[in-house]
Amino acid sequence: MKIKIANNSIKAIIFDMVGVLLFKKINYIPRSQREINAEKIEKFYNHLDDKKLLSDLKEKAGLTTKEISEALPYIPRKYEKFKELWDLLPILKKNYKLAVINNGNNLAEKYWKKKFGFNIFDAFVNSAKEKVKKPNPKIYLITCKKLNVKPKNCLFMDDTEENIIAAKRLKMKTILWKKGKKKEHLRKFISIIQS
Repeated sequence: MKIKIANNSIKAIIFDMVGVLLFKKINYIPRSQREINAEKIEKFYNHLDDKKLLSDLKEKAGLTTKEISEALPYIPRKYEKFKELWDLLPILKKNYKLAVINNGNNLAEKYWKKKFGFNIFDAFVNSAKEKVKKPNPKIYLITCKKLNVKPKNCLFMDDTEENIIAAKRLKMKTILWKKGKKKEHLRKFISIIQS
């Protein structure tokens, strides 16, 4: 796909991970015990404290340390890249700083990076590492600082409305990615960077 980059005020593009860059595979069904345990772990995913996460997984999900360790690599396996968007990243990289803000834990981050590779991004901001998560404005400002840009010069995309509202309050340009409409959102994204 060819796109013409406009000379607009956007200096950086910030992506949510799951729901913008990555999507669950259609008709995915966990088959092995490790895949089933990975699903259990994901239900506790928005912890900011990995120790608390491990404690909750043991106490509330009934998983052992060994079961958790064996299941972690299976978490990203049920997701796939939104190929059309990833294909644009090298083009975008020539004109914009790129970042990911992910509400996630440290435990599985290396498996996400191993499966998908995020080297093209200038920053990968993990809520558990920063001890703050979306929609708290601090995580957006941390990302801007890492990119050396002002919020008003950023375009932020997420599939959660409260995260978009928080970004708008910081004067970021935004696109809310609603479920099942990724192609439409991609077209809107392209039209914004071309305008």
